[in-house]
Amino acid sequence: MIGFVGLGAMGAPMARRLASLGYELLVHDLDSRAVESVVAVGAAAAGSVKDIAERAELVFTCLPSLGAIENVVLGPGGLVEGRAIKVLVDCSTTGVDFARGMAKALTARDVLFLDAPITGNVVSAGNGKLGIMCSGPAPAFHTAQAAMHDLANTAVLYLGEVNGRAQRLKLLNNLLSATGMAASCEAFILGVKAGLGPEVMLDVVNAGEASSSASRNKFASSILPRKFDFGARMAITAKDTSLAVREAEALGVPMWIGQAVQQVWHYAATQGGAERDGTSLVTYLEPWAGVQVRAGVNARPLAPLREADIGELVVLCEPALAASLGGFRTVTVEPGDDLQAWVHALPPTPCTIVNCCLRATAVARQLCRMVTDEGNGYADAVPSGEGLLLTSGPAASAPQLHALAAALGSRVVAVSGGPGHAHLMQMLNSSLASVLLAASCESYVAGSKSGLDPLTMSRILGLETGRNHASAHILPEQVATRRFSHGRTLGQAHRDLTLLADEARQLGVTAWVLEKARLLYGLAIQLGSASDDVTHLALHYEKWAGTQVRVPAAIG
Repeated sequence: MIGFVGLGAMGAPMARRLASLGYELLVHDLDSRAVESVVAVGAAAAGSVKDIAERAELVFTCLPSLGAIENVVLGPGGLVEGRAIKVLVDCSTTGVDFARGMAKALTARDVLFLDAPITGNVVSAGNGKLGIMCSGPAPAFHTAQAAMHDLANTAVLYLGEVNGRAQRLKLLNNLLSATGMAASCEAFILGVKAGLGPEVMLDVVNAGEASSSASRNKFASSILPRKFDFGARMAITAKDTSLAVREAEALGVPMWIGQAVQQVWHYAATQGGAERDGTSLVTYLEPWAGVQVRAGVNARPLAPLREADIGELVVLCEPALAASLGGFRTVTVEPGDDLQAWVHALPPTPCTIVNCCLRATAVARQLCRMVTDEGNGYADAVPSGEGLLLTSGPAASAPQLHALAAALGSRVVAVSGGPGHAHLMQMLNSSLASVLLAASCESYVAGSKSGLDPLTMSRILGLETGRNHASAHILPEQVATRRFSHGRTLGQAHRDLTLLADEARQLGVTAWVLEKARLLYGLAIQLGSASDDVTHLALHYEKWAGTQVRVPAAIG
């Protein structure tokens, strides 16, 4: 028989999963309706916590706070008073010190303890697609292994006999998830304040390296419709984020991004959000900008254009891009050149100027006025590096732009009819990716400092909750292998973050996480070079922390 205590948002579907698979399951929770939902699929209800420990050798707990765990396990009438219990598996996120203290207390009572935090959501908790990382005595793992695999056939990761290792990896995973939400909220608020539609923003963000579990799973379903019902309390995220930052800093890892993320979540949780769903974080940041990120905001259909409406395309672009546009009339512009000067030099023939040079939105708007005052057309067309060509301006829907995109191996995403919006969208997209890379560096370096190898970490950090392009690919494939060859430079990342910071100031938008990333990348350039590959950011973290994120020699 297996016992299960704690039938909350995650515990109840986990228990139902075990019961539905035929496990003889005994459950307990203070919420009678939660107990009934598990009994309905074959479990039995226990009268008390102690009753479970009197009848089950293996017991799982999934509880919301450290106090609840202490009370259930060690308090009067707790699990330790039962005569049958031999192995306790705690699926809660508690932090390293708490897990080790619990293991010590249980060992004195002849009970083996596994700290086994889970990663996933309420859906994966019920369909066996969780991830479980666990640490503790090997005999305890062997006892619980079959049930854990049925709960988490995506990944059951045993990290050895030292309790607390699983907690550290889980906290780093949760920090990545919390970073994705905080930074995405800032980016979407900024974009909406500037006039971008959140649906288009979401399409662009999810196409590449700026994607996170927040943008993939939470914005469309919970934030844009203003439901705020994803299923995780803000207090838990705030607690986990604070634990992660504290433990990483204790290892000597400077948590530049983590600190800012912690502050954002702590602010919202202490301003009335603690018991609200974590997706409501955005509602505590929106008032600073005076906007709401909601479905349909800034939705302005683009007027369709015909080829005859716009004449010949004249493409303003930098030299690297011009080499790919042999079939188009191009005007080559160096990165620091004044675009308006080049427009004045163009021959006075009807045409449409296509601006492919990433610039501040004010520059694009001024350029558009100059061009359209002369009776010509104007469009922004900014390659995003994600296989997209972002277009905006009066001619954003021009059919010829699809031919331009085809030459670049891209698809057109018409951002809006507002000149400069494609530029802003690219700044947001690039800056989000830079934040997620920095956060992934912090997580991997902290894990390495605590003795975890990067391939092991990637099996959890590359799963859905903490997964972004950096955690799933750049750190394990570029940094851990010492290749450092992503292709984007620190200078490019810093330029985009700086442009975005200027836009935020002009719009009156406060963006703590994005601004911290700008400062961080500027520091990395000072310590190295603007031409360094963006993955060199990890080298600076390694030097600060005195460790390396490296594939073990036997594997590499």
